Amino acid sequence: MKRCIKIGALGGFLAGIIVFFGYAMASWWVCSSLRECPGSWVPYLVIFAIGVAIFTALGSLAAAILRGLYELTRVDG
Repeated sequence: MKRCIKIGALGGFLAGIIVFFGYAMASWWVCSSLRECPGSWVPYLVIFAIGVAIFTALGSLAAAILRGLYELTRVDG
């Protein structure tokens, strides 16, 4: 079960990196065309870190739930 959770966490981490890297690039693109932008990149980094952490936790949770359902419904003799 621990291996399954680690794999789910890795999958969630990678998905979070992809999604929130896209978010950061879109934010940068929009901000580059505006006159007023945040003076620092820290807000983007905070959102990125929170998002990746949430995706990692959700990946672990989904893997644990799916593994539990697999064990519950396994029919091999």
